[in-house]
Amino acid sequence: MSTFDGNEGTIVNQTTAAGMTHNYRECPDDTKPVYNAQFFGALKLKALMDDCGDDFMGLRIYNGIDESGNPTLVLVGVKADQNDMYERIMLASGPRCPNCCDSSSPLNA
Repeated sequence: MSTFDGNEGTIVNQTTAAGMTHNYRECPDDTKPVYNAQFFGALKLKALMDDCGDDFMGLRIYNGIDESGNPTLVLVGVKADQNDMYERIMLASGPRCPNCCDSSSPLNA
């Protein structure tokens, strides 16, 4: 079993993130890909938060489908006024569960 190193996930720009969320919205409900969870490493999360600066209040997580047709989550920083910080870096495409699941977790039972 491999281990996480904190660098899991891919930093994406606005164009890539918008394409992923568009693909998900346009996918018919009966063919939307399904997965249990996705993991993002601490180093990538810290990079996102640091890039957002003092305006960062939290994360919004969108469903997406990448260019290969794989399901992904898209993480974007959010300001106090509830607006996405899409002009900053975002994260997507972390390792998906199944494949990197904690089999002992009650969240994965």
